[in-house]
Amino acid sequence: MTDGVPIPFVRAAAGTAVEVIKIARTIQSNRDECEDLLKRSASLLVVILGSLSGKAESTIPNDLKTRLERLTLTFNEVHKALETIEKRNGKRRALLYHFDNAEKLKGCSAKLDWAMQEFQVMSQVDSCLKDIERHEELREEFRKGLSEVRDAIKEQKNTDVTSSLPSTVMPPSPRIFGREEYINKAIILLLSENSTRIVILGPGGMGKTSVALKIIHDARVVVRYGQNRYWVACEQATSVPLLVELLAKALNLPPSASGDRFKEIITMLESSDVLHVILLDNFETPWDIEGQRSNVGDILARLASIPNASLMLTMRGNQCPYRESIDWTLPHLPSLTQLDLGPAEEAFLRISPDSAGDAELHTLLQELDCMPLAITLMAKLASGGETVQQLLSQWRTERTRLLDQAGGDRRTSIEVSIKLSLDSQAVKANKDAITLLGVFAMLPGGAAFGRLGDLCPSIPNWSAALRVLLGAALAQYSADKSFIQVLSPIRSYITLHHPLKGTALQDLRFSYYELAKKGALRPGDSDFLANVDELSTEEPNMDVILLDALHSKEGDKSRVIQASLDYSNYLYLTQPRTNIILAAVQVSRISLKGRLADCLRSLGEGLYKQARDDAAQTALQEAREEYISLGDRFGAANCLKLLGDVLWLQNQNDAAENALREAQQEYISLEEHMGVANCLRSLADLLYSQKRYDAAQTTSKEAHGAYVRLGNNLGAANCLTILGNILGAQAEYDASYKTLMEAHAMYISTGDRLGIANCSAALGGTSRIQGRFADALEQLREAQNLFTMLGHPGWIQWCEQESSLASAGDSSPGDHF
Repeated sequence: MTDGVPIPFVRAAAGTAVEVIKIARTIQSNRDECEDLLKRSASLLVVILGSLSGKAESTIPNDLKTRLERLTLTFNEVHKALETIEKRNGKRRALLYHFDNAEKLKGCSAKLDWAMQEFQVMSQVDSCLKDIERHEELREEFRKGLSEVRDAIKEQKNTDVTSSLPSTVMPPSPRIFGREEYINKAIILLLSENSTRIVILGPGGMGKTSVALKIIHDARVVVRYGQNRYWVACEQATSVPLLVELLAKALNLPPSASGDRFKEIITMLESSDVLHVILLDNFETPWDIEGQRSNVGDILARLASIPNASLMLTMRGNQCPYRESIDWTLPHLPSLTQLDLGPAEEAFLRISPDSAGDAELHTLLQELDCMPLAITLMAKLASGGETVQQLLSQWRTERTRLLDQAGGDRRTSIEVSIKLSLDSQAVKANKDAITLLGVFAMLPGGAAFGRLGDLCPSIPNWSAALRVLLGAALAQYSADKSFIQVLSPIRSYITLHHPLKGTALQDLRFSYYELAKKGALRPGDSDFLANVDELSTEEPNMDVILLDALHSKEGDKSRVIQASLDYSNYLYLTQPRTNIILAAVQVSRISLKGRLADCLRSLGEGLYKQARDDAAQTALQEAREEYISLGDRFGAANCLKLLGDVLWLQNQNDAAENALREAQQEYISLEEHMGVANCLRSLADLLYSQKRYDAAQTTSKEAHGAYVRLGNNLGAANCLTILGNILGAQAEYDASYKTLMEAHAMYISTGDRLGIANCSAALGGTSRIQGRFADALEQLREAQNLFTMLGHPGWIQWCEQESSLASAGDSSPGDHF
């Protein structure tokens, strides 16, 4: 139809108009609105082809060319909106989205009305309708609807542009959870003066609109402002004129008489002798209109200057707009953040009450970072019959795609909501912003502000990119400002659609490989406690970085395996788990056979620390065979010593003693004195458990002396603990208590949590037997807390039993030693 149009930009506008008409005919729902939109599109197309037919490009004024280019953009926006609605075809979706579709179609019609006004349609209609007869293809396209088009155009002569704007009827007060304190603060601010100016800021999906509606419907606000409370849906304000018309319609102004719509708004407000409050909802849309920020800011500033009008804005981001010209009421409201777990659960169960009591609900909410929009969308899925466990499993694989409804908008699709923030002018203008967000997306524990330079050296101006992300509320500071955090749904979206790669990914990995080296230290080393503190805050990040690198087909496997070994050593000394080293074992079997023995030995040690003795024995036996095949006697001896410890756990005392003595002889031949001392200490434990107290005491003292000579305070403390237990078992309680206290102090100085726990437990048992029940309960409580953190259920139970005896005033020795 448009092939015969000689002028390119006219052909472009006409072509997009035809596409709009075609897709409007395919939409099954909201037929009345679609027919209305079709008429408007046809009318504009008539004007374009009729008024410019036969004219050369050189004869068309520049301002008309500009209007035609804007018209093409308008038709493109309308076409995109119709594509969204078309995806919702089908009876179920049509019902679900009926009202939302209607709002979208009204918004499309409003945009076309503006275009009609710009082209002065009313004065051209008659001649254009005659011109259209000359276009055979166009007449065929509109054959069925031409009479309706003529009628629609005639009717528009007496129609004000605001008639097709979105509804400005204020939505009802919503049900929200966990925002009571915030809402009360906002209401106090709103009522503090006749003219107040407040902004509700935060990331997309935080419930800013709901909070604002709750405020403006509050009884105190209603008493103050009565019917003069206005809501403006600014997400439809895609141009400055449309923003003004939306505001005029919200204020119930009659059709414009002067042609200066904004002046009429100001006159109405300033001439009124009552108070007004205007809620500009989703104000980021007009604020982000390209090239129009100063114009939008001037409108906002003029509204803010009216003595009897208060403004309330909701807006994505973390900064009040146009602060250079507007005195926003102090104190500023803080940005909305995620819900606490309790209110998050309430919000979920209000939609899906059948999920109450589900054991996995808290886990699901925490993995969603208690983000209100994500909770709402997930709860709707749960209300459809899926279990929380099923949804949790789907979330872990599908991520934000699970919460992306086809044809959804910012209220029904988490992906659309996030993309709106990514499409802001500031984010698109900074080439490093998405890359930096990709770095943050891989750090669920947050990015330490002090380490940002090390994390992303390929982004030299990371501070500017960070300011952009903070301003768009795509990232936020932790409470103490030491970490930069990104919400889980945003991290998931970025990982799916903008994954970190190339140099930036390599830099991030190398930074964490260096950090993992701090895990190679042992208790008693000078920097051990400081390293433990630093690594403990980075555990969630280290897990993601190492597992991602291990599973990746690219990258230096030798470096990530060494980092996994170092980090796992730290884990075994704090809260033993083996997920990282297990992945390293799998990689080394395929890609780096030479490190398999080290990975298996580390896995065996971790399993031993978790008291998973059968699995530990299997791993250590394979590791020992690998070391022997490599000719590594020291590595084989280490495995044998650990196997002795495992066999003792399995009550295979003879086999354990043989293994430990064989390992001891191997260490002696290798002149590995620390290995010898370690074997002696394990033998002392074994002899003590067999009630061979004299031999245990002699062996423990020998091990203690060896550790002292080697300057190993941790080993010496372990030996003192064994000696204290031996004395207690022999009813020498005062000597036992004194020895255990000495060991306890040494454990604290080295930072060995398991040693502190074991020693506190022994001290608690001794205090109970000596009748010092208050001391016993305190010491047992310390031990139980540490065992809980370290994951030792057997010792937790032992502490509970001893605490019960102490609470009952029972000082009988029993068999606790």
